[in-house]
Amino acid sequence: MFADVSGSSGLYKQVGNEQAKAIIDEAVQFMTAITIVNEGTVVKTIGDEIMARFTDGNQACEAAIAIQRRCVKEPRLKDLGIRIGIAYGDVLVTHNDVFGDRVNDAACVAHIARANQIVITQSVVDVLARILKYDCQMFDRINIKGETDYTLIYRLDWEHSNKDNRATMVMPIHDVASFVDKFQLTLHSGGRDIMLLPEQTPYNIGRDPGKAHLLVEHELASREHCHIEFRRGKYVLVDHSTNGTYVYLDEQHPIYLRREELPLQGKGQIALGQKIDSGSSHLIRFKV
Repeated sequence: MFADVSGSSGLYKQVGNEQAKAIIDEAVQFMTAITIVNEGTVVKTIGDEIMARFTDGNQACEAAIAIQRRCVKEPRLKDLGIRIGIAYGDVLVTHNDVFGDRVNDAACVAHIARANQIVITQSVVDVLARILKYDCQMFDRINIKGETDYTLIYRLDWEHSNKDNRATMVMPIHDVASFVDKFQLTLHSGGRDIMLLPEQTPYNIGRDPGKAHLLVEHELASREHCHIEFRRGKYVLVDHSTNGTYVYLDEQHPIYLRREELPLQGKGQIALGQKIDSGSSHLIRFKV
């Protein structure tokens, strides 16, 4: 687990060196204490950040939740926040440090987290008790440094932890049935329905039969026209084309994209290279 104080640089400019250091030292001290109470080991502190290890993923998440709850109760930290990243797996432990891929993974998701967020890897979600899994919300699909495959990462909703969030819970990717209704993207094209889940993205659309998952044989479509990816809990359409992409959302004017991107919400239509009223016969209907 990596936990660091967000906004510390601005704090030094705002209140001066001595007061800022005192506030940050206080934050590091309570992060350290909470780690120890939850049976963790503080490996080291690096400025305004702590690096800790646990033998159990649940203990790490409970410690992270306790740190965030303590932070929001501290008046002196009201303009700051704490970013936490957690990964789970085998590591190499020495007398004063920890090494390995999981260390790098934790550092990566800690960097992705924003102030007051806890971001965890799929490996953590896989070992969590059910009550904590209820508080895990799919957050993004990323390529962690050094790996070729994309992996899902999750946000641990510490503000509502241990409450009954069954209506909005997100389970690990292998429990597809429990979140298909919320995270399935359906495309309708050429008389067929295509149902996508986050791990099936990026999903390429275009005129190149060698690269396109959805082949659109139209003169105004580019070979690699656009793709759909899953990011920050949303499906995002990214245009790469020459002629652009028109996105029609329900009861809204068409949105024109050219080398731009747009989150897909609700349901609507996608037209490659031309507007619908231009007689397009290659519409793609979508529903999230």
